Amino acid sequence: LEDRFGTTIDESAFSGVRSVADLDTLVRAPVAIPKTSETVDFPRWNRRAPVRVLRRVSLATWILPLSRVFAPVRVEGGEHLARLEGPVVFAANHQSHIDTPAILAAMPGRLRSRVAVAMAKEFFKPHFFPAEHTWAQWFTNSLNYYLAVTFFNAFPLPQREAGARDTLRYIGEVLGAGFSVLIFPEGQRTHAGEINEFRAGIGMIGARLGVPIVPVRLRGADEVLHRNARMARRARVTVSFGAPLVLRGDDYKALARQVEDAVRAL
Repeated sequence: LEDRFGTTIDESAFSGVRSVADLDTLVRAPVAIPKTSETVDFPRWNRRAPVRVLRRVSLATWILPLSRVFAPVRVEGGEHLARLEGPVVFAANHQSHIDTPAILAAMPGRLRSRVAVAMAKEFFKPHFFPAEHTWAQWFTNSLNYYLAVTFFNAFPLPQREAGARDTLRYIGEVLGAGFSVLIFPEGQRTHAGEINEFRAGIGMIGARLGVPIVPVRLRGADEVLHRNARMARRARVTVSFGAPLVLRGDDYKALARQVEDAVRAL
């Protein structure tokens, strides 16, 4: 809606929409947002030198070694990474919370240290909307949020809330700073190893920002830590990288399908 009508929609107003008529009113007369506030609270401090050093050391010394204990990684298509020049967007299917460490472990160090990971903003609702949750929920969720932002250079990606235009600008800022972006376009983890439909946002990002999209296929990550599991168990994970795609056009749904097909073909 923000992209189609060229406007910015206030999140609190959007969350109060209960009918198509409400939505029509909101789009035609959007709530004014103070220039001092942001629709989405994007982190920038995690790209500063001290945090980058901490993240690089932590990934090498304990985060990725620990992930390899549970998820030894087999890499396919590594030759596509060797030829990459400049920032790209990695688009992967989503199987487990172990996906990000597995993909980072499969990358050479020169790429791994400059990747920003998109995470569903809705997963951190207590952090962003503390008034709607208990203090304990806010504290635990905020702690998880800051750990992800610090150690995985993560940033919130709205899926069911306002903020698409701000998100596009932020991703452009991240790419402009020389960082690649890792996105899971399904927006949800698998139930039984299947690949769900890729959302149109990945098509918009590739076409609007003019950045190559590298398809990534994960296999076996759901066996390590299934979405319903309480404890991880050891299983081999295969990470396959495909050739970069260049997306053109404004049919974002069709472009997303093109990326999805490339991932499925790996």
